[in-house]
Formats: sequence, structure tokens, C-alpha cells
Amino acid sequence: MKKILLILSLFCCIWTAQAQTGELRKSIEEGIKTSIKQTENREWKEAFATCRQLDALIYSHEQKSKQQAPDLHYLVTKERLRMYMRLNNAERSQTQIEQMSTYAQQAKSATLDEDLLMAKAGYYQKFNQPEKSLQCYQELVQKKAEGKDESGIDQCYQDMIAQAQQSKNTYLTNALNKLYAQWQDSIQAVKTAQAFATLQGQYDDAQATLNDKESKIGTQQGIIIFLCILAAALAGGLFFLFGIMVKNTAKIKKLKNSLSLANDNNETKSNFISNINTQMAPSLDALQHVSGNNPTAIRHIEALKNMMEHIQTYMELESSREERYEVKDLSVSTLCEQIMEKAKGQFKPEVEAVLNAPRVNIRTNAEALENVLLYLLNNAALHTESGKITLEFKKRSAHTGQFIITDTGSGIPEEKRNSLFKPFAEVVDLTEGDGLGLPTCSLIAYKLNGTLRLDESYKKGTRFILELHS
Repeated sequence: MKKILLILSLFCCIWTAQAQTGELRKSIEEGIKTSIKQTENREWKEAFATCRQLDALIYSHEQKSKQQAPDLHYLVTKERLRMYMRLNNAERSQTQIEQMSTYAQQAKSATLDEDLLMAKAGYYQKFNQPEKSLQCYQELVQKKAEGKDESGIDQCYQDMIAQAQQSKNTYLTNALNKLYAQWQDSIQAVKTAQAFATLQGQYDDAQATLNDKESKIGTQQGIIIFLCILAAALAGGLFFLFGIMVKNTAKIKKLKNSLSLANDNNETKSNFISNINTQMAPSLDALQHVSGNNPTAIRHIEALKNMMEHIQTYMELESSREERYEVKDLSVSTLCEQIMEKAKGQFKPEVEAVLNAPRVNIRTNAEALENVLLYLLNNAALHTESGKITLEFKKRSAHTGQFIITDTGSGIPEEKRNSLFKPFAEVVDLTEGDGLGLPTCSLIAYKLNGTLRLDESYKKGTRFILELHS
């Protein structure tokens, strides 16, 4: 029985407190309306006095209920901000903004957080800080669009622009239209990258078809040669073999025509891909100009520019892969010391640089070799937080040597190892890299009369082996 009475008593206390809080909120809202009317009648002292009375009413309620009411303090402070902004008092307005931020943090209300951003934007707009005002609107859009897909974000922008137009807030309407345009530009840049990936896939398919047709032509030519020999040996089957020869000749002609067309198409696509950086650069520059100071759009556009340059470099190497680099005698120890010195600047403080290069000479191209080794060392630095990064050279025979780059970093996942040296093997986040670095290094290694491979037996990090033949 005592437990029941205790529960009923507690329930009554909670209900009474909630009822008092509701009445207090109504009183605060009515008081704010009174303050607004007083300022309209230029009764500024009376309006500030009304706000002080409202604060006192809230403090009295907090002492009685033993509960804080930061949301009510926020409303009163917001009214003071309105009055100080009308009086063009920037310093006092800034103080009210800071107090509102404190109350909003205490209340832990998403609604107050959004209202605070609007208040800050209005403050910055009022006192000639348009960049900060635009930043507040951008944060507000991000909060409203959080967790939504592309269509949801688009609808969020349109709803906010419609509300701004309805409230006849010209500055807010223009700011939202600018943010909306920047967002659309960033979306268009991503779609451009996806379209390029699709084009590359079509190019790869055409290349595979071309290889298949070349194989069929070789097979058919072998059949013709065999039939010609057989016809000379077997005079009795000459007519039959002649018929087969004519038939296969027609097929070869058809395949050659098809191959010629495929070669023309692939040459056109190769030229397009090789010159894609030149073709897309003006559009990307225009997008960057339109995006303004939007960090997300700028990051994506810069990633696209880098990818275009890397594609052009890769295609130039691919088209000249059978042209070997010029070589000369070089000191391995001197070259490795210079390369490690350049790379150490990218190492983290907890990472030790280890160099093991004997004083021997090899015949190679210093610039091309440095490009490959620097890329591998810098890549190791990105994925190694502590431990060692080692560059060493081992002489395997009179005409063969190996440069070995080893790190104690996070290693490469098993599912990515098969495609490490294949360009455009998967769709990636371009802001994190375009995946063309290792394929480009592999081409350079080939032109150096060597090979680049991953040592899959090494399990304590990552190890790449560049083997060169003289």
C-alpha cells in the first residue's frame, strides 16, 4: 500500500511540474510578444525591462522545480538579439549570439541548433559578414540533408528556397540558390567521372574483341597454309582443297575488313582518351570557378583533374611501351641515397628509414627508375604509422638486380592484390586516388627492361620487388 501511495505521489509531482512548465512557456511567449509591441512603439527601456522580468520568472521556476530551462532562456535571449540588431549594436548582438549558443548546447535540441544557425546567419548578414552568413546557411542545409539520398537532398534545397521566397527573404533566397548551384555542379562532376568509367569499360571490351579477331585471323591463315601444302601433295583432292581455300579466303577478307574497322574505332577512342585532359580541362576549370569556396566541390574537381593527367601519362607510356629508355652506368648506392632522402620527408615521425644499397654500378635510366622508387616509397609512407620502411638492392646475377621496397604498414587486402597493376579495374573514390599509380609504374618497369611485382609471401606489411635486366 505504501509503494502505491509513493508512486501516485511521484506521478502527481511530475504532472504538476509539466503543467507549470507549460504555463511558464505560454507566459514567456506572451512576454516576448509584449516586448515586440513595445519596440514597435519605440519603448526600448520598457522592452528590456520586460526581458529582465521574463528572466527572473524563469530563474524562479528553476529554483522551485530544481530543473533547468535553457530553451526558455534561449527564447528571451533571442528577443534581446532582435532588439540589439535593430539598434545596430554589433557588440551586444555578438554577446547574445554566444549566450544563445550556450543555451542551445544545454538544451540538446536539433530544432534550437537549426534556429541558432538562422540567427547567426542573420547577425552576420546584418553586420556585413556575408561569407560567414553563407557558411551558416551551408551548415543548416547540411543538417537538413543529413542521411538523405540525392533526390532527397535536391528536394530539401527546393523546399528551403520556396520557404525563403515565401518569407520574402531576398538574401537567404540568393544564398540558397548559390549553394544549390554548387551542389548541382559537384553532382555533375561525379556523373562525368562515372561516364568516363563507362567509356573505359567499352574501350576494354572493344580491345578484347580486337584480340579475339586477331587470333581468329591467325588460325585461318594457318588453315590456308596447311591446305596449300596438302593440295600439292594430294593432286586428287585439288578441287576440294581449292574450294576450301576460296571459302577461307573470303572469311579472312571479311575478318580483315572487320579488324580494320575495329582498329580505326579503337584508334579514335585511344586518341580521345589520350587527349581527354585537354578536352575536359576547360569544363573542369569552369566548374571550379562556379563552385566558389565549396571545399567538397573543389576536392572532387581537383581529383578529376589529377585523374585526367594520370590517364594521359598512362596512355603515352602505353603507346610507347616497346620503346626502351636510354640507359647508362649509375652508382646504386648514390642513386638510392638521393631517392631515400627525398622520400623521408613524407615519413611519419615514428617510422624509421632503412637503406641497404651496396656500392655497385648498373646500367639503367636514372629518372625513370627514380619515379618508380619514389612512388613506392611515398605510397609506403601513406600506409605506415610506425616501424620501418626499407629500400635495398640485391644483385641476383651478372645481368639481373632487384630493388626491394618493404614497409611494416597495414598491408594490402587479398581481394585487391590481383588488380593492383590493372588500370581502371574498379570504380574508386577519386578523392582517395585513381588507382593508376602502380599500373603506370609497371609500364615504366617494362620500358626499363624489367618487371614490378608484389611479394605475396611477405606477411608483416607490404613488399614490392622491381627486377631489372641489363
